[in-house]
Amino acid sequence: MEQATQTWSFGDPTGWTVACVLFSLWSGVVGLGVYGISYRLLTMGSLDQEQRAGRQTSVVLGTLVALAVFFALYFTSLSGFSQLDLRDDQLTVRYILPERTTILPLSEVINVQEEPAYKGRWRLVFTTESSGTFESALASRVDVRKAGDFLRQQLAQPYTLHR
Repeated sequence: MEQATQTWSFGDPTGWTVACVLFSLWSGVVGLGVYGISYRLLTMGSLDQEQRAGRQTSVVLGTLVALAVFFALYFTSLSGFSQLDLRDDQLTVRYILPERTTILPLSEVINVQEEPAYKGRWRLVFTTESSGTFESALASRVDVRKAGDFLRQQLAQPYTLHR
């Protein structure tokens, strides 16, 4: 007997796109600023040296800073799965960035909890026996609580024949 699909969304795909673009722009601006400052300082040289530093050092430094800023913003705000589906005792975990899908048997889940994250946002976190820990993207406490309560209820039910 086939069960209905239960779906929870964590975050808005449009919001993710806007956030990713803004984070990329912000990271680029910071990286360009670091490049500009470091290039100016490195090319100034000193009075007793004729040889000046090349542009490569500033490019590498600016790029590294831009990547560090982007990944810091990504891991605090955009990492985690964006959608969770439960159908026929299978959890389908969908990620937006990078786009990927993982399918797990519900019977492998050993713990489900809600965790406070950043600025009043929450994450749904569940642990499996073999695949490790999965964290949702940031979402409202109400949305995370609904998903967590439902999953804990499903885990607490005695196993049926189709499990």
